[in-house]
Amino acid sequence: MLRLVRRIYSWSRADPVDEELRGWNWDKPPLKPRAYLDLGVWEVSSKYCGTRRDLWLRRKMGVVVEPSETMAKGKMVHEAIATALREAGRHLSNGLDVWSAYEAAKEKWRRIDTGGSRENARLVEKIYKSTLLSILGEAAYEEALYGSRRPPLAISEYRVDGSNLGLATNLSADLVAEGGVILDIKYGAPREFHKLSLAGYALALESEYEVPYDYGMLIYIQGYIESLKINVKPIYINSYLRRYFIEERDEIIDMLIENREPPRDSTCNPSCPFYKVCNK
Repeated sequence: MLRLVRRIYSWSRADPVDEELRGWNWDKPPLKPRAYLDLGVWEVSSKYCGTRRDLWLRRKMGVVVEPSETMAKGKMVHEAIATALREAGRHLSNGLDVWSAYEAAKEKWRRIDTGGSRENARLVEKIYKSTLLSILGEAAYEEALYGSRRPPLAISEYRVDGSNLGLATNLSADLVAEGGVILDIKYGAPREFHKLSLAGYALALESEYEVPYDYGMLIYIQGYIESLKINVKPIYINSYLRRYFIEERDEIIDMLIENREPPRDSTCNPSCPFYKVCNK
């Protein structure tokens, strides 16, 4: 991760962020919102529906749908990683040695709701234990090398107030690591708009703490059980991404306050949870 951060740092030196696009300028254009609708970062950044009809149906029509299989697995993956981080940090902070911490935490993945599916349980167990072993392995390495260790320096489900920007008051970033690195975990194939979530969290964090957040990582988890793959993509949260996020936010606000019903997406995938509602 340190090597990836160095790469982002070199990008930031060559292309500094415009001051007007720092989150602490939330009370001035272009960051000042036209309305305060308590939007989630995921609502602004998720562009699986090209026309945003899914958001309109949920917000204006009150439509509630069951999550897709991929969305449900993604939620389990997030919870497995967050639980492993919390458990490792708790036991290491309480002074347990690495092996005792592993023994105390290794079965805590069973608290996660897997919907009664044996395959989902195997996926959650693998991701949870892989994360736990990685964190504890790093702690053991530090202890062997330096004679001391630190608890994990990544905070899972990091809470931040985005209300100054017209966003939700209780946003939750997947992970925020030491040095202000924002990490967002995705289960499934990479999409270009995934970068937008990093921009949204960076702006919200800057609006609350008034320090810059320029570094992001997209962590992609793909495959299933034996074929599981993890890829990390470094992202510089530059002026372009910030402006892109704000433009998307403003488009959504206009659509909702003007009650403009978006058309159906001609390329809508039948796997979309809103597919049946849209095509009635």
